[in-house]
Amino acid sequence: MSSVKLENTVFKALGDDRRRSMLDLLKAGPKTTGELCEAFPEIDRCTVMQHLDVLERAELIIVRRVGRQRWNYLNPLPI
Repeated sequence: MSSVKLENTVFKALGDDRRRSMLDLLKAGPKTTGELCEAFPEIDRCTVMQHLDVLERAELIIVRRVGRQRWNYLNPLPI
């Protein structure tokens, strides 16, 4: 991905309050998708997954799958 396109993607990802809140939670350490869903009871799992996909495309998080769990790690490099 070109640096300009990545930069635009990063700003778009950071433009949403919930996504910034998710990144704040990940500052403390990696969380499973289920843990992030519990932290945002006002939105459904599908919506949480959509927000995480935006963050992953912007390379703000790194996702590792371990068995049935999906672990989300903060990637501060694009910021």
